[in-house]
Amino acid sequence: MSEVMNRIVIGEKELYKSDEQLGQYTLDGSFVPLVNDDSSITFLNTSYSEQPYFHRFIGSADDPVRNDVQYEMDYNGCLDCWPAGIWIMSAYRFPDGLLAGFCHRELVSRTDPGFGNCFFVGLAVSKDGGKKWKYIGDILSNVLNGGHLMANMGGVPLLVREGYFYVYFNDADEMLQKRISAARMKIDETYECLKAERLPEVFKYTGTGMWKTHPMKGIGANILPDVGALLDSHSKGCYCRALDRYLLTMQSNADSKLFLFISKDCEHFDDYILVDEAEKGVFMQPYSFFVSADGDCSKDMNEVGSDFYIYYPHKGMIESGCDDERSYGHDDLYRRRARILPE
Repeated sequence: MSEVMNRIVIGEKELYKSDEQLGQYTLDGSFVPLVNDDSSITFLNTSYSEQPYFHRFIGSADDPVRNDVQYEMDYNGCLDCWPAGIWIMSAYRFPDGLLAGFCHRELVSRTDPGFGNCFFVGLAVSKDGGKKWKYIGDILSNVLNGGHLMANMGGVPLLVREGYFYVYFNDADEMLQKRISAARMKIDETYECLKAERLPEVFKYTGTGMWKTHPMKGIGANILPDVGALLDSHSKGCYCRALDRYLLTMQSNADSKLFLFISKDCEHFDDYILVDEAEKGVFMQPYSFFVSADGDCSKDMNEVGSDFYIYYPHKGMIESGCDDERSYGHDDLYRRRARILPE
């Protein structure tokens, strides 16, 4: 364990809202926080559990889920009826206010496994602060698309470093060997492309400092250490200014655990912390997200300071067929407050 790890203090688990308090709303993706000029926070969230799908909660670090005013999504020719969908899972605010949305897109058959089961990572753009979005297109795919649910690429956590966007996702090969991989694209090129509503050049992680693997046809190399659990990237990333480190949450469905990974360079994640462990086989912890607790953050919350929350649900693991706490529609939303000790 590095000395940096000794500076991270994770507080007690606190229930923010129970499933009953959340009402009919079902958590179906990570919240995407955007800080407003009056210091309130807009939390974008996509949930295909029922209409409306696209939420804009105007809240605060202590109370994200309130004042839902929705946002609009232009699917730009993609299939727009469930079980197809586009989820904005991370966002970046350029200096002029243009917003890049990093999206999970899917076309899934709930009854015929051979029909769809296609998953992509894509880009969307907003030119009005997040009220209206347009999907520009897919930037990442995988070799299992078309027939297997393991093709699900997850929730697109984002890290920003030295002129590049780094996005993390589930990838797998023809032998159904799953891993967490990454891809990167140049920030300046992405900005120019989004203004022109076209896509930038993207490459998957090849391994050992190389980023040369084809984004649609190639298989990305594993980028996280072995923690004895199969990881899933329906999660979030951020840079911690107080630590000078990059943070990445990852959950394990099968083991009902939530981890926090730490890196100096967005490629080597040698340190990690177990954030939460739930009842195995009953709950999972997807859709975690970071929120600054002290206001020391970037406008898109891709950077936080020495005091921040990690929000995450205990979500039922059964897709359908029951209406109790084991159901996917059941969410108890928890949080833990993290503080960084001075050097």
